[in-house]
Amino acid sequence: QRESKELLAAGKEPHPCVLDDILPADKIESVVDMGLIEIPAHLIVGTKIAGRKTAFTANFRPLLGVDTEFAHKWVNLCAAHLEEGIRDPVLCFEYLGKFYVQEGNKRVSVLRHFDAPRITGNVRRVLPARSEEPRTKAYYEFLDFYKVSRLYTVQFRRPGDYARLLSYMGKNSDEIWTEDERRNFGAYFH
Repeated sequence: QRESKELLAAGKEPHPCVLDDILPADKIESVVDMGLIEIPAHLIVGTKIAGRKTAFTANFRPLLGVDTEFAHKWVNLCAAHLEEGIRDPVLCFEYLGKFYVQEGNKRVSVLRHFDAPRITGNVRRVLPARSEEPRTKAYYEFLDFYKVSRLYTVQFRRPGDYARLLSYMGKNSDEIWTEDERRNFGAYFH
């Protein structure tokens, strides 16, 4: 409740954003099934539809009262996580490098409560229509970067930044990264 009030007082949205509200329907190129991936928890910023929006703060903290069915399920999920871990992947949509939960909002909430760095999810990538807008161009460059690195760690918003990063690293744009290279990059980045 405190987080929600603080966000409201700062003039910010107190709930997770909703992909269906921000997605320009006439500017979508396609939706691609990415399969099962490890999603950086901090990149999960919203929900796919508005249905569960008011049950959480923007950081997926539960908002509903302690005597609700929702609260009881949330507490039971916490206990299950502590005993055996949450194994079921969530279902998310990725759009411009951010993730929106369609199924598994409580799992995201519980895992973020316990500071999980990554959350396993089945992901569908929503591709915006190509345009000259810098953010869209940079996103398509990210897609090429992701093909070789399999990393969401770096999210540039200006065209050309991924090419510059690869040149600093002495790597070609089509050179597939090894697992060690991914780990080393992540360690140095953080």
